[in-house]
Amino acid sequence: MFWEFLHEIQLRHPWAFAVCFGVFGAMVGSFLNVCIARVPKGESVVRPGSHCTCGAPIPWFRNIPVLAWFCLRGRAACCGRAFSVRYPLVEALTGALFASCWLLLPWQQALPGMLLAAWLVILAFIDLDTMFLPDTLNISLAIVGIVLSVALPGMHGYARTSPWFAATIASAADSLTGVLAGTGLVYWFRLLASWAAGREAMGEGDVILLGGIGAFCGWQGAFFALFGGSMIGALVLLPLLLVRRIFRHPAPPTHEREAQASSHASCEGNDTELGKESTSSLGLEVPFGPWLAAGAMVWVLLARAPLAQFVAQFRAMLASFTGPIY
Repeated sequence: MFWEFLHEIQLRHPWAFAVCFGVFGAMVGSFLNVCIARVPKGESVVRPGSHCTCGAPIPWFRNIPVLAWFCLRGRAACCGRAFSVRYPLVEALTGALFASCWLLLPWQQALPGMLLAAWLVILAFIDLDTMFLPDTLNISLAIVGIVLSVALPGMHGYARTSPWFAATIASAADSLTGVLAGTGLVYWFRLLASWAAGREAMGEGDVILLGGIGAFCGWQGAFFALFGGSMIGALVLLPLLLVRRIFRHPAPPTHEREAQASSHASCEGNDTELGKESTSSLGLEVPFGPWLAAGAMVWVLLARAPLAQFVAQFRAMLASFTGPIY
């Protein structure tokens, strides 16, 4: 009776559950902000509770996701210090991903998709902050993906059949294949990219991260996350690099640089700053983890179903000429 009632609500008000999951996602995003700030430092994400940088605890009514930042105008009520706009951004992003999972996916894929989205948000922002992906989060992502594939075969598109373990075995095989294919693919991609760039192009954390994505998305999702994420990164970074190159001030002649260096020799730190300008202005150093995460979510929300439909139609077309293809 209860499930029939929920099904009736979903039929009559399809946006009701999406809104609920969006609000729930924003609340989860508030916790993700804590994880992003504390996990790299090795601190507990449970204790102490939310507190300002000045040490004052933050009461619940000043910690409402998204709204609190706007109500407080981006400043702490206790000490007036500004806090980053990234806090409401993470909360809003998580809420949007949760709502999108429910709207675009069947529930067997929506719930694992929400869990994957939350995990990827943590890893992406930690990578942005530290250029490092914690092994504990990476490895646990792969383990959880494998366990869920056994408990919920529908996350890989398998329905419960008779005998009951057939779908479970097939789903677990997809997950394990995704882990192996993801780690192997990105390992060789890393070697080739490092050889082409003449320096380390990707970290080992990216290898493990793509394995975790493969555990949730299968080998197809791992492939898409790698190459789709690379395309997303290129589309975002190439315009930035172009603008940076166009508006970068031309380097002064050698005699002028020597004069500037000698005139500021007595000022502590100026030589260092000049050195930074000459090297950092040549390019942008960005982590690869956020692009893998973006590619994975594009696969989960938008690309998986159309691609599966295309493959099915292609197989049917071939079968009409050659007979059934297994």
